[in-house]
Formats: sequence, C-alpha cells, structure tokens
Amino acid sequence: MQRDDIELAVLGSLQARAGDFDLELGPPQRRMVLAVLLCGVREVIATGRLLDCVWGERAGQSAQGSLHAHVSHLRKSLGHGSIVRHPHGYALSIRPDQLDADVFSRSVRQGRASIEQGQVRRGRQQLSEALALWRGRAYEEFEEAPWARREIVRLEAGRLGALATRIDADLDVGDADVVGELEALAIEHPLHEGFCARLMLALYRAGRQADALTVYRLHADRLVESSGLEPTPTLRNLQLRILHHDPSLAVPGRQADDKPATSDDVQDPANHREEEP
Repeated sequence: MQRDDIELAVLGSLQARAGDFDLELGPPQRRMVLAVLLCGVREVIATGRLLDCVWGERAGQSAQGSLHAHVSHLRKSLGHGSIVRHPHGYALSIRPDQLDADVFSRSVRQGRASIEQGQVRRGRQQLSEALALWRGRAYEEFEEAPWARREIVRLEAGRLGALATRIDADLDVGDADVVGELEALAIEHPLHEGFCARLMLALYRAGRQADALTVYRLHADRLVESSGLEPTPTLRNLQLRILHHDPSLAVPGRQADDKPATSDDVQDPANHREEEP
C-alpha cells in the first residue's frame, strides 16, 4: 500500500518526509538506489542499470541480494506500493505532488501562464514560490555521479529559466531591488547573456546608464577572453538603445493583474511553452 503523506525532495540533498517527520533513508547505497529511481521517476529502471549505478564494477552476485534488501527497506519507509517490481527492473510509483521537482515544474508553468494572461504580479508570486523549493543544488550529494548528470542539468536549466522569467516580471513591475540580485547572478554566471541583458536594463531603469554600459563592456571583454566571440546582435542592439535613451526601455504601464482573474483567464498551463532563460 502506498503512503499518501510521503514527500520526497531532490532540489538539494535527498530528503523524505512523512507529515512533519523526516524519514531515515538508511546508508549511502540505499539512498543511491532511491536517487536512481527518482531520476527516472515513474519509469522502469532495469535491474542491471541499478546495479551498475550503485555498485559499478564491484557489482557481483552479492550486489543483487543487497539491491533487493535495499528496495525492501525503502518500501517499509515509503509504503509497500511506492516501488513496483517489474520483470526486468523497478519503478518508483508516486504522485506528482509528492516530489518537489514535479511541484516546481507545475508551479513554473502556472506562473508563466499567469504572466501570459496579464496577471504579472500573480505569476511573479507563483514563480517565487516555485524557486523557494530549492534548498541547494539538485541531487546535491550525487552531483558527481554520471547517472545523475542529465537530470541535474535538466533541473538546473529549469531553475535558471524560471529565475529569468521571474526577473522579467520584476522588471515589468518596476522592482528596483532586482539590481542586486542580477549583479550577483552576473558574477555567478559571467557568460550568461540573458542575465547580462537584464542587469543592463535594470541599471538603466534605475537611472544608472553609465553602469549599464560598463556591464556591457565587461561582458564583451569576458567573451573575447574566454572564446574569442563577440556579443550577439541582440545584446549590441540593447547597448545602442541604452546609449540613445530609447523610450521603449521604460517600465511598462500599469499591469493588468490589478483586476481579478476570471474563469475565461484560466488555461491549462501545460499548454504553454517553456521559455528559455
């Protein structure tokens, strides 16, 4: 039987909770078995792959028995219906609302849908709540494991995309506090053109035209030093618009989400395209 109160978290170190209580997941190998299943959540993970991911070249006859024992212990903690045995492997059977990575993706879709419907402040809040689910790096204790790399990269790309969209909403409502956050992001991601462009725009709207142009020059210098490339035409165009005080760079007018959403505004957020950071 599957427990309804279980919550699993991978947006940071691996955690499991039942109501208000943290669950003990056991030794490192058992935690790794659960993490591999979570990377392919609701998909059947072949027994051979589990053995290879957890034991690697040390997988022998005893490893298969150890795997069965770890799965048995995990079922006792998470509920006997949580891990389903298939002819050639195992699958983790949990609802989307039981995994923080799924909750994050759903909340981001809802936030973007709200923004597309003109509910900018509402979407901004939904995106902020989604980003607050992150406690550190995804699958933090397994970030060096080859089997986790693809999922870690996917989740991190989703985080950066959501962060960029939320910052766009901050800029649309004229939030000057976003400058400091963007300055930190520009240091953390020195070659990320999207964050550079947003920092330039935020500085310009804060009345700091010279600082905005300095950010462009520093970014251009870093690009040349690291790869011999120049800024894209889009970023160069933004530089020229800032230089010439383009009126279209001003903060947009009053946002439409001062009015309540109606039933006609509600759409399935799954139909909305994910935005690039």
